[in-house]
Parts: sequence; C-alpha cells; structure tokens
Amino acid sequence: MEDLVMRGNVQEGVYTTSEIVSEYVGVTFEHVGQITRKHKDRLEKFGKLVFEKRPLPSGQYRKVWHYNEQQATLLITFMRNTEQVADFKENLVKAFYELREEVTKQRVMLESNRKTNKDLGQVIHDYLPDNSFAYSNYHTLAYKTVTGFTPRKLRDMYHVSHAQDALTSEQVEMLEQVKQAIASLIMIGQDYQTIQRAISKPA
Repeated sequence: MEDLVMRGNVQEGVYTTSEIVSEYVGVTFEHVGQITRKHKDRLEKFGKLVFEKRPLPSGQYRKVWHYNEQQATLLITFMRNTEQVADFKENLVKAFYELREEVTKQRVMLESNRKTNKDLGQVIHDYLPDNSFAYSNYHTLAYKTVTGFTPRKLRDMYHVSHAQDALTSEQVEMLEQVKQAIASLIMIGQDYQTIQRAISKPA
C-alpha cells in the first residue's frame, strides 16, 4: 500500500493525491478535480489544500491536488459508494496509519540522533579544533555512507529543510551508528581517509 500515500515535507506531512484517488476509485482525474473545487471550503476545514503542477506530454501542465488523511476521507464521501470506492477507503486508512507509524518511529530516532550529532560535534571540537571543515566533511561522509547522497542532495531530492527528514527510521538508526563510529575513530587518532575506508567496508 506504499503507493497510496507518501510523505511530504515537515509542514505537509503524509498525503495522497488526486492522481491516486482517480486511479484507485475508478473515476477520471478531471472528475476528482471537479469534486475538489466544489467542496474546497469543506476540505480546507482540515488544512490548507495544496497542489503541484505536473507536466503532460503535450507540454501543458495539470494541477495535482494533495490531501491529508482527513481531506482524503471527506473527499471520498462525496463520491458514489461503490465496492471499489469502499475498498480504496479501507486500504487508504491502512496506508495512512502505517506511514504515520513510520514517521513516529523516525521522529523518535531523530531525537536520539540529535544527541549523537552533539557528541560527534563535541569530539570534533575537542580533537580537531583547528580543522574548520571537519564537521562538514564528517557529516557529509556519514550521510553518503548510509544513503549514497550528500545532505544537500537529499534536501533537494525530497524538498525538505533538513536532510534527516528525508530518511527512513532504519536509515536514521544507521546514521547514528555511523556517527558514533566516526567519533570513536577520531578519538583514537585516525585521519579522514582511514575513517572513510573503515566505515565504508561491507559488514
């Protein structure tokens, strides 16, 4: 059910789209848009409705609406209650629940990781006081080790303010372990190249 909902930025949270509703309910994309515009005031009682412009093969764009869980549930009530609509509603509720659980777990890990960030920062401050690029370099190394991407690339790819917001809970946990390993290696006097080779080795 991962294709039913997705995670936006911190402000948007978990959402589904008018494209997804159209596909799984079995109505046209235009029909979903008409219902959205007709009931926009009602839908916005549960949060501001946002949209994105998706390019079409013709070179034109179409407006794709984003709905949070309450908005999506309300939107579906405005549609004829067929078996297909009922199945979609049931699956959508499950998908929102599962992704919310994932986000909650991630937030717990982020809180734990903030302490690790401080610990790594303190180690760099204590052991590499004259290296003004050390924190940035090791921070980037940790992210690339876990995700294959730099923090900046992750922010751009997922449209988030902080790279950690783009990670799954498992990746956050791995990032914490990698930063702890980096801090330990710095404390025993290893240089950047040695640390890079050490943490990049397969388990």
